[in-house]
Amino acid sequence: MGNLRSNIRNSRRGGLAGLGNSSTIMLSLMIVLVAMVSRTSGYAINYTPSVDDSNLLKELAARGEIHVDRRAPPPRPTLVFKRRQVGEDEESTTTAESAATSTANSAASTTETSKSAKSTTTKSSSTGGDTSVTPTTTSGNTLPSVTVVTTSLPSAFDTSLGSNFTKSSCPQFFSNFLSNSTFQSCLPVSLFLQNSNSFIQVEKSGPLLTQTLDAACDAPLAVCMPLLSNLASELIEDDNCGTDFARQNPLVVQAYSGMMAYEPVYRATCLKSSETGNYCFSDAVLNRTNPFDFYPYLTAVGMTLPAVVQPTCNQCLHDTMGIFAGYAGTDNQPLAKTYTGCANQLDSLCGAGFVATNVKTGAVTTPGSSGASAPQISVMTAGLATLIAAIWLGT
Repeated sequence: MGNLRSNIRNSRRGGLAGLGNSSTIMLSLMIVLVAMVSRTSGYAINYTPSVDDSNLLKELAARGEIHVDRRAPPPRPTLVFKRRQVGEDEESTTTAESAATSTANSAASTTETSKSAKSTTTKSSSTGGDTSVTPTTTSGNTLPSVTVVTTSLPSAFDTSLGSNFTKSSCPQFFSNFLSNSTFQSCLPVSLFLQNSNSFIQVEKSGPLLTQTLDAACDAPLAVCMPLLSNLASELIEDDNCGTDFARQNPLVVQAYSGMMAYEPVYRATCLKSSETGNYCFSDAVLNRTNPFDFYPYLTAVGMTLPAVVQPTCNQCLHDTMGIFAGYAGTDNQPLAKTYTGCANQLDSLCGAGFVATNVKTGAVTTPGSSGASAPQISVMTAGLATLIAAIWLGT
């Protein structure tokens, strides 16, 4: 009988050990299954010890060989899924591929719609800001807009003014009128001719030069001409730059000449060729076969025409000199000092009667001029003219 009880006890212990191994395997399988499914597909498992415990477990618990935890189970952990972080190399590659794809798609879209697009040019604001060209489609499809931003419109005195002034009030006067929004919107080409580095850069591009002249010629002459004339009068006052003007400070003299010459230069640079349809000034500046074609425009701001300069004798030159002749008779215009010499030289080059040579320069005294006509700027030497021509031919 004793042996029988011993055998039963060993069998029970062996069964319990086997049961422990089986429970471990089942628990591992359950953990794997839970990890494989999302939390949205999971479900609660209700366990009631009084019902689900086997008779064997109850007997073992009664003898104290095992202990059963009757406390409430802990809450299930919430599974949180996070997006995998892309490494630096992989991220840069993905970004480059996305940008390339976007660019290719945009280029293809633009090519397909270019035939049905209209280019609408938006003029700059009154402060002379950037301009843009936005194609507007005429079809019913909604397409992303394409904006082409060009360079800013040029401005006068865009390099350092230096310190060669008698009074501090003079550079302050320059600073005040250059920051005036109305002055900026006038885009005075007469001041750009001698004192604008940005305009020199614009003159190297036909489209940019045309764009600039479009904006300058759209400026209201009835507003800008009195403004520039008034600025010229204030410039040479003693409280501003009067002393430097009397001492022939080049910057002040050029500023005064450019302000006074605003209207004749405005009318001459806005003149268009009947042959090409372009601005005469643009054709003259961009004529690489004869880089001297733009020199006559400089006489309007007080520069004399060098003897070596031989511009093309065309209709544009004839009409431009006709405009200048109408202003040469006024005493405070720089043309009163330079027109006669230029006209005689062109008359000899292009033939008698090509330009008017019998103009009485400086015969008309303007009200309020007080004899303050612009002094004649030094003659451009033949060597300098040749150097400038060589630069233009090399660009």
